Amino acid sequence: MDSEFDGAGPMVVCPHGHANAWNYKFCGQCGLPIGAVAFPDDESEGNEVAGTGRPKRRGLLIGSAIATVVIVVAVAATAVVLLTRPSPDDSATATSSGFGTGGVDPASMIPQCTAAPAVQAESVDMTPDGLVVGAAFLSQCGGGSTEVGASVRITVADGNRDIAAGMFDFSAAPLTMKPGETARRTLVFPAGMYWRTPAMFSGAPQLVLHPEEQSTSTTVVAGPDRMVAQAVAEPEYGSIDGVADAVLGELRDADYEFVSGSIANRWVPQISSKKAGLTVDGRTLTSADVLRDHLELRAKYLGVRLVSSGQWTTFNSPDWWVTVIGVPGLHPAAANGWCDSQDLGVDDCFAKFVSSLFGVEGTTVYRK
Repeated sequence: MDSEFDGAGPMVVCPHGHANAWNYKFCGQCGLPIGAVAFPDDESEGNEVAGTGRPKRRGLLIGSAIATVVIVVAVAATAVVLLTRPSPDDSATATSSGFGTGGVDPASMIPQCTAAPAVQAESVDMTPDGLVVGAAFLSQCGGGSTEVGASVRITVADGNRDIAAGMFDFSAAPLTMKPGETARRTLVFPAGMYWRTPAMFSGAPQLVLHPEEQSTSTTVVAGPDRMVAQAVAEPEYGSIDGVADAVLGELRDADYEFVSGSIANRWVPQISSKKAGLTVDGRTLTSADVLRDHLELRAKYLGVRLVSSGQWTTFNSPDWWVTVIGVPGLHPAAANGWCDSQDLGVDDCFAKFVSSLFGVEGTTVYRK
């Protein structure tokens, strides 16, 4: 801060109420423009009354008004200094608190930024760790901001179609956003925290950061560039199971043409069949569980397709989501041979005949 500002001379204030020297154009604390505009000099050329050599009265009046305001501000500032100056009895308190302002922490007097930062996706990739989003963060406060919440919800969407949502912990590695500068983090949404893959949307998705409503203060330290979501969060536009149901329907519809043209009336490996409400190992599955299972298989094997049992007559129940591999054969041995090659359990992979022309009997051949 300039030496001209000693706390007792003429002052101006910024939009946040910070006191600055009269000649400051930008606040020394928050960086916001102060907005003071210099008036023309009364003695400058063109400001004289024609033929008199005397300055115009309007300029003098404005100058007098400005001088009066500066004097009033200076007097007020002097009074504040005198009123807040600690007495000899208070010196011990000021010294023990570590502050020279009567025990008041100057940091607590600076307005806190409450606006959530703007977040933009710079890259989106599907990896074995999950959906990975390269994100750019920009503070929406003039003085910058720091995200320190332990439970910060970040959502990803394509229009109103939810893609992912997770809870991120910034408390151990706060994200500092300087005024006008972009800060970057790589956000990882593990399996179960994303519902759509990059193949299911185009263009850059929209990211929204929801700050933790009550976050504890923490020491600001340099943090890692890569952050992994700690838990699934509510999506931006719907419920978790509602989004999962919608995505299962999208995948079924997208795969139907291939299944009808290449798999129908053929034997294929069936590697999963699940539905919401099914109990597996003592746990009742949700639609989100069914989608997670299918997406993990889709990422692991080539040619994975999703089939709704209700669209085909060779299944004995209409409400199952069935995952098959698109390597059709004329005999069940070919499908079971694929299962053998992948070293999958006999209950996890077996030959299935997919058709809308035949009944259920004889359309499933298990491995021995």
